[in-house]
Amino acid sequence: MLTGQILFPLVTAFLYALSTIFLKRALQDGAGPWRVTFVANMVMAVGYQACWLMRTQPFSAVGLTHAIIAGAVFFAGQVFTFLALNRGDVSVATPILGTKVIWVAAFSILLAARSPSPHIWLAVFLTAAGAAILGIQPGAHPRRVALSIALALATACSFAITDVMVLAYAPQWGFGSFIPVMFLTVGLLSLGFLPFLKGRAWSPFWLSGGSLLLALQALGMAYAIATFGHVTTINIVYNSRGLWSILLVWAFGHWFGNTERNRGAPIMLLRLGGASLLVTAIFMASS
Repeated sequence: MLTGQILFPLVTAFLYALSTIFLKRALQDGAGPWRVTFVANMVMAVGYQACWLMRTQPFSAVGLTHAIIAGAVFFAGQVFTFLALNRGDVSVATPILGTKVIWVAAFSILLAARSPSPHIWLAVFLTAAGAAILGIQPGAHPRRVALSIALALATACSFAITDVMVLAYAPQWGFGSFIPVMFLTVGLLSLGFLPFLKGRAWSPFWLSGGSLLLALQALGMAYAIATFGHVTTINIVYNSRGLWSILLVWAFGHWFGNTERNRGAPIMLLRLGGASLLVTAIFMASS
């Protein structure tokens, strides 16, 4: 049977891949990256306040500070995410986020004083190799590819820091206190986007659907990390979102107005080859 530390990130990876297809469609419909970021963040900021019902520990000024910092870093990651999706392909931007696991391993040592085992390190580098292959785009403009990869890498780094902070500090104050404060910070920072929301399409179905899916997967990941620990292993399994994104785009992308599969079977097969390395890393991490 799959343990929680494998099952949770596996399900959230699928939800993430599906949410990016929804949100990519909203961007194509003219919602713009700032409106998408604002709506997605506000859904999480409001919805996660229900976590106060799980509060088990008293107020902590140190816990409050850590939660606010984690929220600010997560907010930066969200901005980079939607800029990457706005300028690149879902089946490239999402797998490139697989490099997050390298940053998680590094920051785990620095912040949480935890050193991954050798087979986890091998899985980490297989993940990075898979992400590199998935980033190959023959015929694409070099600047566009470079910008997409740079934004995805910035996203990966931001979310890696967030994950390690949740691992290190959420248990000290309690999941039911840390998470709502963290995402309330995200919501307050998102109010700065209000002046940029004029004159844009809302694309309500795609934007609301994608935001809800994104909120569910983020909560699932936060819960898994805070409850089970093993942040590097969880992130390696979570990297299956790269495989999910390719399969969803290839099989069902046209239902969502996504034309990435029109780039041809060789490109999609190359991306599946990179994704196979991610699957190998997942098996190694779960063994």
